[in-house]
Amino acid sequence: MKRMLRYLMVLTIVSLVSWNVVAQFVGEGAKGSLHTVQSVKDSAIKLDRTDAVVRLKGFVVEQIGNKDYWFQDQTGRIRVEISKKNLPNRPFDEKTELLLTGEVDYDLLEGVEIEVESIEFVTK
Repeated sequence: MKRMLRYLMVLTIVSLVSWNVVAQFVGEGAKGSLHTVQSVKDSAIKLDRTDAVVRLKGFVVEQIGNKDYWFQDQTGRIRVEISKKNLPNRPFDEKTELLLTGEVDYDLLEGVEIEVESIEFVTK
């Protein structure tokens, strides 16, 4: 019986410690802070050098290649790369508001692109 109580106590402590690990900082400088297309373009070199993760809210308006799409918000449009594994399970179109999270990739010849890591549907 003592052994069982000790086991349950250890299990409880481990569960409580694990619970604290889930919390995340969401303030200024947090990974994946919300940007506009224009702010990403304006800071593309810096964001690319620091491997910054950004979040963009807007619409995927057109597929322009196998993994390449145009993404648009109220400030402009930008090319995004979305691999099949990162596409959402449910369909979306140019009228579906999305929240994209990804890394900024800047290339002098090709311009700015977002390598999308995740897509969330924006609910109103």
